[in-house]
This record gives sequence, structure tokens and C-alpha cells, in this order.
Amino acid sequence: MSLSSGAKLAVPIARFNREYILRPAMTAHPPAPPPPPSTPASDSRRAPPRRSRDARATRARLIRSALELFTSQGFRGTTTPEIAQRAGVAEATIYRHFSGKDALLIAACLEAQHHGRALVAEEESRTGDDLREGLGRIGRQLVELAERDPAMLRMLLRPPEEALAQEPARRGIREFREALQQLVAAGKQNGQVRAGSAELWGAVWLALAGFVGEQVASRAWSHDHPNVEQALTAAWEAISYRRSETPVRVIS
Repeated sequence: MSLSSGAKLAVPIARFNREYILRPAMTAHPPAPPPPPSTPASDSRRAPPRRSRDARATRARLIRSALELFTSQGFRGTTTPEIAQRAGVAEATIYRHFSGKDALLIAACLEAQHHGRALVAEEESRTGDDLREGLGRIGRQLVELAERDPAMLRMLLRPPEEALAQEPARRGIREFREALQQLVAAGKQNGQVRAGSAELWGAVWLALAGFVGEQVASRAWSHDHPNVEQALTAAWEAISYRRSETPVRVIS
């Protein structure tokens, strides 16, 4: 007996329902994966990976080696193999951190200038202090630096002339000297520094203080040599305000 048209349609519809509608509902879903373990809050404050620390340490050693060699035997007289040997690395390691010897010179110069800038900034933060005392502290810290780290002192005050051809190094040198100049300008406004250019008097003071530092760096004087305090006193008196009747003090 033939099926009616309605019966003919019911068979494929029932099959469709079994295959495509009912089956997914009857199929068990796989269990969801467990959530990832939560990260403790302290993880964000963990120390950087060892590779990063090692890279920074290597870079610092290269800068230090370059600074010492550039100030002792000159920029042109120093080779990259010498810098690498002093730092205890292969020469190729230099080029993983710097583009070449010029870049090392810039980095060494900036490190020294930042050190000098920090000395001046410390005095800038001492509001109300006497400029003579402030410059005296800077001078004595330069002397201590000269005894402890002659290479750093020389890079700060007498960087190789090749550094002056590099704009980043020139900018670092300029920032240190301008900071000192602003300190002197503030003393001038307070009536402690004689009339004239603050740039000039800053350069005069630094020249005399730098001479003291060089004498200590070369081991001609110790930090407690009597000439040290006499010369720093002379550096101050060279720029300080004096009334016309005040005699110039001569140090013999």
C-alpha cells in the first residue's frame, strides 16, 4: 500500500530531527579545561629575568672600561679589543650594546656628566643655604671623587675633545655647567657673588675646583692636603662679592 503524501514527509522529517536536532542534545560535552592558576600580585614585582640583568651588567662594564681607557690613553689611542678585554668580554659583545667606539664615548661622557649634575642638584634642593657652603660641599665632593675614581673626575671635567663632536655628549656637558651657572646666578641675586656674568663666574670657580681635583686625581695631593682647602677658598673668593674697602686675601 502506498504512503500518503503526509506520511512520506513525516519519515525524512523524523530522520532529520534524530540526526541534527536530538543528537547534539544527547551527546555529552567534554569537560572544560581548568582555569589557569592565578598569578600572585607579587609576581609583577619580581626581579627582571637574569638575561636582562646580565645584559645591563655587561653594558655597565663596557662603559666603565671605556671611561678608564679614554681618560688614561685617549680616545684615538684606545681600541675596541682593548675595551672588550678590560671588560672581560669578546669584542663582538660591544656591538650587541653599542654601534661602535663613538657610542661608547658618548655613554661614558654622559655617565660622568650625570654624576656632576647630581652633585649640583643636591645643592639646589638645600633652600636657604649659603652659596659659599654649597660650592664648598661640591668642591669637596669633587675632591673625594678624584681620590676614589680619577677616571670619572677626568671624564666629568676634561672629557676627550672627540666627545665635543657628539651632540648628546655636548648636551650632557652643557647641562652640568648650566646647572652650576644657575646656582651661581642665585647667589648673585642674593648678593653673594660679584657683579658680572654668572656664566663667567661659574666657569672661574669650576676651573679652580677642577685644578684641585686634578691634583688629587694625579696623586700630587691627598684629599686632606692643606692646599685643597686653600684652593677651594681661593675659588670662592675669586667670584664672591666684596665691598670696595675689603682687601683681597692672598694665599701664600
